[in-house]
Amino acid sequence: MSAQKGKIANWIIFTIILALLFGLLLFFQSRQEVDEGRPPSPETVEKVTKITKPRKKFAVPELTEGQKEEADNDAFNSAILSGKGCDEIKYNPELKQKCLDTLAYNEALSKNDETICKQIKDDELRQKCIDQVFLSLAINSSDKKLCDQIKDKDTKQNCLDQINVLAGRTAESAADCKVVKDLALRQTCLDNFYLEQSAKNLDEDGCNSINDTDMKTRCVEIVQRKVEIAEAAKKQAVRTFETTEEKLKTCDTLEGEAASGCKDDANFNLAFEKLDLTYCNAINDTAQQQNCIETQSVTINNLYLKQALITNNSSLCQKIIDDDLRSSCLSNF
Repeated sequence: MSAQKGKIANWIIFTIILALLFGLLLFFQSRQEVDEGRPPSPETVEKVTKITKPRKKFAVPELTEGQKEEADNDAFNSAILSGKGCDEIKYNPELKQKCLDTLAYNEALSKNDETICKQIKDDELRQKCIDQVFLSLAINSSDKKLCDQIKDKDTKQNCLDQINVLAGRTAESAADCKVVKDLALRQTCLDNFYLEQSAKNLDEDGCNSINDTDMKTRCVEIVQRKVEIAEAAKKQAVRTFETTEEKLKTCDTLEGEAASGCKDDANFNLAFEKLDLTYCNAINDTAQQQNCIETQSVTINNLYLKQALITNNSSLCQKIIDDDLRSSCLSNF
């Protein structure tokens, strides 16, 4: 068996040597023909070509129309999610432009920069971009003049209405809300106004002017709680504090329930003064904590409305408690 393997190996080596010698012979033959000033013979060229001819490469198969469309759609979706990569769309120039326009639209709204909108080629999307940017800027700054920069009539009116609703918390009279054309938003503005005025003046009867049942209940609770705090303050013949924060610091000098009640009252007041819901969370008494959170819902509603429009994030609208205001917020997307 080993002898047979040896013979095979010898034949292989012999064959390789013959091939090398034959190649060298052809090389020197063609070299001689060149040196003698005559071109290599056709036979020599053919032989050399057969030996030295490169192997054929495999051709890259051409994509079908369906595969091209799928590749472009995948690139489009990836670019929209990542915010870059529209150049990966290689077969459909219209889809590539749509990709560039969409990224410019998203960037303009996230930065509230209408100059970025001007990069958009699609006329309709470009104007919508500009309108949405000025809508966010107007509501963020409560500046009605910016609403005038909006061309779409419905969006412009919505801009004015939203600002007037927010202004309902600081309106000097109910007449200030009458400028809101949308009936639901006008009522929300009025309800906010009556809530603010009733709480400010400790006027429980003023809560009856509120149309929304839940807001009316919160109004009564706010007024009653403020009256209780005012009465308790009259009975305390201690000292007058310049700020609520100062009073909160002195609560630690008390003991037991007195200290806990002192802190709860101070945090309740700070929630109203600072418009910060985190003070409500610091209240130990469960009922008082819930009352604090509920009474701050109107403020929270307006904050979520502003943030949703500023950041162009519709999910923030879902956190708005008031149904009408939530629907109005979602209508902007």
